[in-house]
Amino acid sequence: MIAEPRSVGRDARAAVIATLAFVTAVALLPPGSYLALLFAWLLLAFAGALLGIGPTRLARRGLVALPFVVAAVPIVFLRSDELLWAGSVGPLTLQVSGAGLRIALTALIKAWISVQASMLLLAFASAPSIVTALRRMKLPEVIATSAGLTIRYLELLRDEARRMLRARTARSASPVGSGRERIGGSISWRARTTGNLVGSLFLRAYSRAQRIEEAAASRGATGSLSIGTMPTADPRLTIKVIGVFALVLALTLFGALLPRL
Repeated sequence: MIAEPRSVGRDARAAVIATLAFVTAVALLPPGSYLALLFAWLLLAFAGALLGIGPTRLARRGLVALPFVVAAVPIVFLRSDELLWAGSVGPLTLQVSGAGLRIALTALIKAWISVQASMLLLAFASAPSIVTALRRMKLPEVIATSAGLTIRYLELLRDEARRMLRARTARSASPVGSGRERIGGSISWRARTTGNLVGSLFLRAYSRAQRIEEAAASRGATGSLSIGTMPTADPRLTIKVIGVFALVLALTLFGALLPRL
């Protein structure tokens, strides 16, 4: 379990700025900067340890970024420089580019690290404190409110998925048979069942969103997320921001000076 938020009622601007600056610095690293990316992940692992999140658990949670970097895979076969292999696979003629593989792998690691940084922000700061920080940073109200509602609704969606999985488990005798053999049909059957669960989750989430909108409208909602009392401003915000940008500068220099693979 992720540690309980520690910044409830506190100024979270330093945490928000640190996350944004860190993710931006990671995104700007050139392809092949694996040593600099390793340094960036070690920083995240250290921050996670301070929050009570082990590096293994943090790395495992970051794997949710994998499906979103599938779009970078075709570049491995589309580039023609630094060819590693070229040949025919059935009716197709394929080639594997070393440069494309480097770009795709770097994009995968960047997405993986960025997701972990966002998770650490959510573990450190509550949704209201993040919204408050965005407002104090003079971001448009639409952006601040949308960010807060997205965080809250993702939590509702997660709870809804847990209830569906709990209901499925309650209606199933066992995931394995008496002789330890797997039961439950073929792979296609399992894929179809999983698709039905995802579709049902989408419909239930959409229905809940409608109910939330109707409830908010009936209570006179104006489109601004209520955050209650504004927390006290952090007196050490300037020092923290300077420290954050020093770390980001070090990460950028590592990406420029360290050898690329």
